[in-house]
Amino acid sequence: MQLIKADRARFIRRSLRKYWSLYLLLIPVVAWFITFCYYPMYGVVIGFKDYYAKLGILGSPWAEQNGLEHFIWLFSTADFTRALKNTVVISVLKLIFCFPVPIVMSLMLNEIRAKNLKKGIQTAIYLPFFISWVVISGIVYDIFAVNGGIVNNIRMALGMERISYMTTSRYFYLILILTEIIKGSGWGTVIYIAGISGIDPNLYEAAEIDGAGRFRKMSSITLPCISPIIVTMFTLQVGNILNAGFDPIFNLYNTSVYDVADILDTYAYRLGISQGYVERATALGLFKALINFVLLLGSNKIVKLISGQGLYE
Repeated sequence: MQLIKADRARFIRRSLRKYWSLYLLLIPVVAWFITFCYYPMYGVVIGFKDYYAKLGILGSPWAEQNGLEHFIWLFSTADFTRALKNTVVISVLKLIFCFPVPIVMSLMLNEIRAKNLKKGIQTAIYLPFFISWVVISGIVYDIFAVNGGIVNNIRMALGMERISYMTTSRYFYLILILTEIIKGSGWGTVIYIAGISGIDPNLYEAAEIDGAGRFRKMSSITLPCISPIIVTMFTLQVGNILNAGFDPIFNLYNTSVYDVADILDTYAYRLGISQGYVERATALGLFKALINFVLLLGSNKIVKLISGQGLYE
């Protein structure tokens, strides 16, 4: 046993000496995770306390109902029920409509033989990802504006009435999903294109000899080879079902569409920042984290049973 420990320590020292520059680059990443992901974890105790800033987290008294007062209050409110429903609906819509788009785009890009054209298209679809949601939402509001908006101008030219799209609940999901696809799908292709580039070219050559066309090669070679990546990304997205996306919704919604647009993240923002109920916002955040954790484990288990692949053994 001591010999094994000595060999392990010797291996670690040799690895540190050989790859010291790579480990040096890793330090900022580790520091970021410790500072912003692990260090704040002790703050979840606020959800079980009546928090007073002057007393601090540890000095504040415990909440009633054995510390569960804020959770009980949360689960009994109509606003929470509405936010939970909207969160699940939006996440499921994104899973159905947004998730497949990067996969399809990657397959299409892989079929482009002209390198300059391929690079140009990739650059064009990547660009929206680097534009902030504040700017994107401003563009969306201008496009769908009642007065002067492109969409309503077209409607007027066709003899139809103007519609206030941004304040009408039934149009919110459509606008949100389209905006998410335009902004994020291009960047989402990066991981799939990387997976496709690692496929052995000999497989395609052998398929061509057998008379396989492009679609056949795509369905029989490309898709099966990137299926582990698809499974991994799908499992992670299911595990984030209660994270419907704060930034796009916060920048696109308004009080007129609260009935369909208010999600758990925006509700927590109003509780903690606007109303000052830090304990209730923390309780909501802890609830989200626990449910997402259970969903991640469950989805990974189900996917492994179906496909034999998962995030871990």
